[in-house]
Amino acid sequence: CPFVYFDVVQMIIRVNTATTVADLNSIVNECYNYLELIGCLRLITSISDKYMLAKDILVYHVIKRVQAPFESFKQGLKTLGVLEKIQTYPEALYSIFCQKPENLSAEILRFWNSYLQAVEDGKSAVTMEDILIFATGCNSIPPAGFKPTLSIECLHMNFPVGNKCNNCLALPITNTYQEFQENMDFAMKNTLRLEKEESTHYIGH
Repeated sequence: CPFVYFDVVQMIIRVNTATTVADLNSIVNECYNYLELIGCLRLITSISDKYMLAKDILVYHVIKRVQAPFESFKQGLKTLGVLEKIQTYPEALYSIFCQKPENLSAEILRFWNSYLQAVEDGKSAVTMEDILIFATGCNSIPPAGFKPTLSIECLHMNFPVGNKCNNCLALPITNTYQEFQENMDFAMKNTLRLEKEESTHYIGH
């Protein structure tokens, strides 16, 4: 099953909305290789098994998949006692390690509107479809619309971040429009390229 990470949400929705064992088994058969790869393949004997299947998939993506990188990150923080200081003084170090979304400013909205116009006019390295995929994981607007609805926010970082779980696009705060466009193009082009490579990797296995 050629899934990339942003398809996981759709798969879980399909599992949760299955109404018969036959429907559920059809989904499992369709995604057999993928479910086997992530260790979530299970025998379906009743419709209630869909809840455990959905839970297994979520546990893999939210916990198991990030566990090794997280442990590696913790080991790195132990260097020179950084982890110990974070655990001892969490409030003092919160502002350094955690970024809070900023209120949208008129300047960022001007950048964003200019960027959308550049994309629409073909003066950008990305397309409107690329932006939609980056922010939501969908390459077109679903017939029933987006749930939750699309939103944007601002972050004090150099590159945009697409949160496909809540359909939110975080825009970078930059000093100039040129920097804004370059950073948006760079992040989206490279993220989508990596996702395609991961999709090809899964197909190959």
